[in-house]
Amino acid sequence: MERAVKQGVLSLYAERRTHPSLVRGRVKIEEHSLRIYCVGNPELAETLMRLPELLLHPACKTIKSEKKVKVVRLPLRIGRTITSVYVKQHNALFFRHRLGSLFCASAALRALSGAATLLQEGYATARPIAAVEYRRRGILVKSFYLAEEIAGARTITNYWREHVLSLKGMERHLKRWTVLRALAGLLKSLHAKGIYHNDLKASNILVRDKGTSTDVVFSLIDLQGVKKCFHVSKRRRIKNLAQLNRTLGNYLSRTERLFFIKSYGGDQSYDRNKKRSLIRNILEETSRQIIKEKSRHLITAGASAYGCKNPENS
Repeated sequence: MERAVKQGVLSLYAERRTHPSLVRGRVKIEEHSLRIYCVGNPELAETLMRLPELLLHPACKTIKSEKKVKVVRLPLRIGRTITSVYVKQHNALFFRHRLGSLFCASAALRALSGAATLLQEGYATARPIAAVEYRRRGILVKSFYLAEEIAGARTITNYWREHVLSLKGMERHLKRWTVLRALAGLLKSLHAKGIYHNDLKASNILVRDKGTSTDVVFSLIDLQGVKKCFHVSKRRRIKNLAQLNRTLGNYLSRTERLFFIKSYGGDQSYDRNKKRSLIRNILEETSRQIIKEKSRHLITAGASAYGCKNPENS
């Protein structure tokens, strides 16, 4: 199934024949062209044509709502069952994004490709359902990515606070080292296989217990930035480590952060000079990301104060 999804997405980009597991459809709705890519569920196409209306359903719960991105959870009938589904809506607000959509895939379609990449390589993620694009004369207006909810999963920050720090004694000691070692192993494995996630912050890593007191399963979400490349550069590896340090590091002690870096570095972490250089690079990148995040918030707040609808065009 996972390999079939990946092959289907790749053939879609190359404009070759579509794999049977990936059903592609195009419908004209007034002035819009609606493109639907269903993963193994062709009967969903008719339902997805009413996607904007589905977001108004009383059972629909808004998780995140911004001008550019909106995330909701809603019940969706897939076959004979009602499944809890997450829908991420990407709005193409800026002219450069709309112009670029003539040559590049939408965020929803990139997320579908990212999910296929992870599943093919054996990593866990929310099972992809479909990608939907609304275009006007070929120019992207908005896109939707749909994936099943991962039952029992929490973001790694919530899991750490509620399921690790709440433990006592030896159980807590074993749990925290196991989780950190497994997370470092996941990141190291991704990089070794040439897989790069450009937004690997804590909120995009879900965790659930595997069934024992120590084993856990990580699932990656927000996949439009997942790329398969020949080699993950040092700059990108440092960026991922800094993203985790910036978002998860606030809940870790200094010893725990050093243990995570040591687990990721492997043999090179025993070289004192390499270890110091790695830590220094991570801290510098973390500071850069924090400054960039603050600047973005200030620009957004300033634009709102002056009544600017589009800070990038002001």
